[in-house]
Amino acid sequence: MTRNDRTGSIRIFIAVCSARSFAAAAVQLHLSPSAVAKAIARLETRLGVRLIERTTRRLQLTQEGERYFKSCSQALHEIDRIEAELAATRSEPSGLVRISLPPLFGRSVVAPALFALADVHPLLSFDITLKGEKADFVAQQVDVAVRIGQLEDTSGLTARRLGTQTIVLCASTAYLDRHGTPQSLSDLAAHRLIATSGERGVVPWSINASDAAGADDRVETWVPPARLLLDGSALTLAAIKAGHGIGLLPQWLAAPELASGALKQVMAGRIGSDLPIHVVWPSAPVMLPRLRVTIDAIVAATRRSVIWDGAGEARPV
Repeated sequence: MTRNDRTGSIRIFIAVCSARSFAAAAVQLHLSPSAVAKAIARLETRLGVRLIERTTRRLQLTQEGERYFKSCSQALHEIDRIEAELAATRSEPSGLVRISLPPLFGRSVVAPALFALADVHPLLSFDITLKGEKADFVAQQVDVAVRIGQLEDTSGLTARRLGTQTIVLCASTAYLDRHGTPQSLSDLAAHRLIATSGERGVVPWSINASDAAGADDRVETWVPPARLLLDGSALTLAAIKAGHGIGLLPQWLAAPELASGALKQVMAGRIGSDLPIHVVWPSAPVMLPRLRVTIDAIVAATRRSVIWDGAGEARPV
């Protein structure tokens, strides 16, 4: 018996069980009653068990038949579901995609690509939110999220690394011309520093090496004696460009000013950090077209920015 014959016999068996009648199943399947009876007989012969007890007045499943009916019904339902999803992947992307993005990176890098994608696919629509906190896929009904930082508690999700957000210490060229360029932490502490505030006070800066002045202890973090505490990198960039001090910025955000010479990196390789960036979505056997084109657009937007570092393929996390 070929695989197709086997599957056909199973579908006939399920139809008979559901209708509780050979004649009714035959009408439903557009077969003769004798063809239905022969298919069930072949199935019982192959399995070596009696599945259906037949009488002139009624049809009754055996204990083995009940077990086989339940298992086959579940298996064929799953096959039908996956085949429907596979068929859907060949269709035009359509429907709503709910997306959660980190505010500044989302606004500057990702959102423009999604706006353009909506123009290309008129049946596709987006619900985009900019949030600093991690999105809850279930509670907020989020389809796709971009996350900056180490991934945590991502059971049931798939992630694709987009790149690295490198944080660098910057100052305007005009500021450094007036106040000099710091070479050590002690030098830096005497400058006008710009930092951000968190739940526990000033957010520390990551120190990647010992103080160049010769301190013996390697310092992992340092709380800057900041004169300005600002909420977010956009404000920090504005203050640095205006010459109000030295602060940390994402390299992708400062890239145009660094390239033009308006800003300069300070203590390169000594102060800063690297944070991974991922696009994350709920795992599924088949990716729907609207999700596939959305994630592809996010990856493409990243490749055009300076955070791209040869990101990997999608993987469960």
